Amino acid sequence: MLGSILIKISFLACLLSVIYYYRAHLSNQLSTASIGRGLYHVSIVSIILAAALHLVNILTNDFRYSYVWSYSSVELPTPLLISSFYAGQEGSFLLWTLFTALIAVFLIRYTRKMAYENEVMFAFGLIQLSLLLMLLVKSPFAFIWETWPGEVEIGAIPANGRGLNPLLQNYWMVIHPQVLFSGFSAMGVPYAFAVAAMLKRDYTNWLRPATPWLVYGALVLGVGIMMGGFWAYETLGWGGYWGWDPVENSSLVPWLFSVATIHTMLSQRKSGAYVRTNIALSMLCFIFVLYSTFLTRSGVLGDTSVHSFVDPGMWAYWLLIFILTSFTLFGFGLLFRRRREIPAPAVRHSTFSREFALFLGSAALASAAIFISIGTSAPIITGILEGKVTAVDISFYSSTTLPLGIAIGLLSGIGRLLWWTSSRKEELLKSLLIPAVLALVGTVALLFFGLDDVQVALFVFGAVFSLFANLEVGRRIVKGNPKFAGGAITHVGLAIMFLGFVSSSVYDDKETVSLYKGKQADVLGYQLTYKGYSPIDHEKFAFHVEVQYGGKTDTVSPIMYQSQFTQGMMRNPDIMNLVTRDFYVAPLSLEEGAGAASPRTFMLKKGETATVDSITLKFVDFDFPDTEKAAMLEGRKVRIGAAIQVDRDGSRSETVTPARIFESGEVTEQPARYADMYEIQMVSMMPNREDRSQSTVEIRVVRLQDSSVAAEADQEILVVEASIKPYINLVWNGVIIIIVGFIVTIVRRTQEAKLSSKKTV
Repeated sequence: MLGSILIKISFLACLLSVIYYYRAHLSNQLSTASIGRGLYHVSIVSIILAAALHLVNILTNDFRYSYVWSYSSVELPTPLLISSFYAGQEGSFLLWTLFTALIAVFLIRYTRKMAYENEVMFAFGLIQLSLLLMLLVKSPFAFIWETWPGEVEIGAIPANGRGLNPLLQNYWMVIHPQVLFSGFSAMGVPYAFAVAAMLKRDYTNWLRPATPWLVYGALVLGVGIMMGGFWAYETLGWGGYWGWDPVENSSLVPWLFSVATIHTMLSQRKSGAYVRTNIALSMLCFIFVLYSTFLTRSGVLGDTSVHSFVDPGMWAYWLLIFILTSFTLFGFGLLFRRRREIPAPAVRHSTFSREFALFLGSAALASAAIFISIGTSAPIITGILEGKVTAVDISFYSSTTLPLGIAIGLLSGIGRLLWWTSSRKEELLKSLLIPAVLALVGTVALLFFGLDDVQVALFVFGAVFSLFANLEVGRRIVKGNPKFAGGAITHVGLAIMFLGFVSSSVYDDKETVSLYKGKQADVLGYQLTYKGYSPIDHEKFAFHVEVQYGGKTDTVSPIMYQSQFTQGMMRNPDIMNLVTRDFYVAPLSLEEGAGAASPRTFMLKKGETATVDSITLKFVDFDFPDTEKAAMLEGRKVRIGAAIQVDRDGSRSETVTPARIFESGEVTEQPARYADMYEIQMVSMMPNREDRSQSTVEIRVVRLQDSSVAAEADQEILVVEASIKPYINLVWNGVIIIIVGFIVTIVRRTQEAKLSSKKTV
């Protein structure tokens, strides 16, 4: 009850503060602004108290509250108890609101010094108000008998909660969402400054105070995104750090817009150009955060995203649409109204200028954001136009963003070598020579290591070119004034990260293998020996695999267990970090032998292989001809098979097709036999219509009675997917360097903003 009252007080105080700040904007009266400021602080204090109360409820296991019961339990350790604060929709909205309030504490003081308080805090207060409105609809302080009326007796207190999803029981959960929501909150500041510029009709001076906040928001949101990527890579067993999942994309898009805005702001400060562009891009940074929120929390991506939230309910769904529409119409409506008075200076810079390169780089970033948004929104678009939800093929993202990535790599190098306003062609060509030659040499060298894709080769060329160009520019800047080196450092990190993308994806290698306990197997140049498993808590087990390589011996211990929470098998990989590569081991299944006919089960994506005794099985594709598709549409008997290519001791391969038959709601298995020695069954299938390479089949291999292999039948077998990720550390090191560059830029731009405000005063 108290928590709900605090949220209502915060909402009312914020509403009155917005009104008083707008009145102060119209009248420019200090007393009116003072009242608005005081009310805003009341709102801030109230939401901080509400958040503290929510945390107390969690730490004290107060299961009267449906949120605490849904996401917490007495078994959780304290760090994970704290992380359950934002494990659900209501808690994540409270976290976002809390961080927005904390930013407001500093923003009020900052804008007051910059003479922008009334207008910025009016717009930022509207953001805070919308978040508080969401909390009124989706409150974390609802009692369980209010959430499930008639099912739970009033006043009942459960002895324990449902607990935290095992996927979230990780140390990254303690920090990743907090960083991500800090970035979401910070993205509201550029929006507020853009609105303030239009309200004040000051289309030039707003850039200096807004830039540090924009760079800060891009930094924090970018760090949050990459933390999520590392979490997926290290713990979730996705086999990589990025999967173009809609929820991943929805965070990436506002970050791309923010980086694009940084570049066009630099150009406006030098030439006065792109005034409307900067206002529009600054607003899009936050509008796409709202769109991200809608995609993530409305439930519209529930069928196409692996980690979106469930349907929040009709009220919350329409409220999200209302908030998104309101901020879009308000911001761009104001821009349309001011369009005639916003200056549009004549272009004074030449094609061979840093301004033009910045514009092209910003256009490439914004284009990437638009393409990703279209792909991410495909389920909504197809649902409206075709009446069915369909996601785009994963290849859509690579085919649209790879050419833009090439342009970004080249421009991030060329732009640093150009002068403002105009550059002499002779000097430009001379400065381009060394980076271009080194990039060509580096790209050609990779061609000898199997790089055979033209676009990827151009991407590598652009990244290497940018690396050497920015290293040279950075060297010169550091010798002069290091505080100006932020851009060069950031672009060096970007180039290194780009190279990491190529090395870890183009040159990776993987293999699915069955490891007999105590028996060594050669996998990708490593000798693996399964040693057995051991319990690590009440339901988790670590499976120990000895790895021998280059005269050294190490052990990896991936985790696999049957989760009571999800009622499914959970798998966590283990990674052996080497200097030039990662050796990545993901568990698939544990097969307990029980006689010569002991079955073994494998999950195979299209093109993947598994080994049983002396045979290798490869999933080729699903066998689902058009005649069977027509039968499905007509409700007749349907046969769906899985083409499995079988090789034995290097002899000629043979394809067998186990199948499942669907008729009148019943499913019948149709196994296939190989050489009268093995029976292959299709247990389940997961076709991916958008990206057929991601289609997965689960097969069971039953070895028929054979005295030659009977001795091995009783052995314990661990099935794993082993993979090599070459130079993946380039990705993480590139991110760290980018962070350093952003920090240097924030310090510099903050100092400039303070000096500018003193001159104005």
